[in-house]
Amino acid sequence: MSTPGEEPQERPASRPGSYGEIAPGVPRYGQYAPEGWQPPQEQPDTRSASGQLPPASSYPGFKATPQGFSGGGPGAPDEHLAPPAKVLLASRLILAAGIMQALSVVALLVVLFVPSIKASVIDVLQSTFSSSPELATVYSDPSLVDTALFAAFVLSIAMTACYFWISRNVRKGAGWARTTSLVLAAISLLFLIPPNPLTVIQVLLGIIAVYLMYQGPGAAFFRARKDAKDALKR
Repeated sequence: MSTPGEEPQERPASRPGSYGEIAPGVPRYGQYAPEGWQPPQEQPDTRSASGQLPPASSYPGFKATPQGFSGGGPGAPDEHLAPPAKVLLASRLILAAGIMQALSVVALLVVLFVPSIKASVIDVLQSTFSSSPELATVYSDPSLVDTALFAAFVLSIAMTACYFWISRNVRKGAGWARTTSLVLAAISLLFLIPPNPLTVIQVLLGIIAVYLMYQGPGAAFFRARKDAKDALKR
């Protein structure tokens, strides 16, 4: 209000976004409301009858995932690059070989810490390599035997981890995993002398897995994954 003879005070205009403003268009505390100002209307409830919010695509500013990619992360290939059945089988065969290698880790651990079993194993090795005096001498030295068993134990742990790691990346279509499988399958042929039933099975599992990855749908899958990665780099 103004007293008689006093000119009415000019009402300051509201500046949206200024400090102390409750919302755009709402005057600050202690300010006059601008002429014609109406309080903001309450937004209608967008929930459906079931109480669920509408889909994200109905909101302003929604950006859909680009076609050809899934929501698994940036650059994730679409479902058409999922591993075929033969690649999944190859991954499982490599995993099975890794499980066999893990069993050898457990067996070596038992041999290292159970003296009676270690003595039996040494006797079997000495009788097996009795025709080779050099090897017989090695197995007759307890310190050399312990060193050889421990080295075999560490190597088996590393090979087990390698099998599991390669199996996982083969399923993902990593080209290096397929190449590494081929190299390891070729090296594993050296372990067939002298022949051992478990070693033969383990080597065969790796060879079959490599064959599946380099033939038919397996080869096409790895080639498609490589092309997809090259396209993302451009």
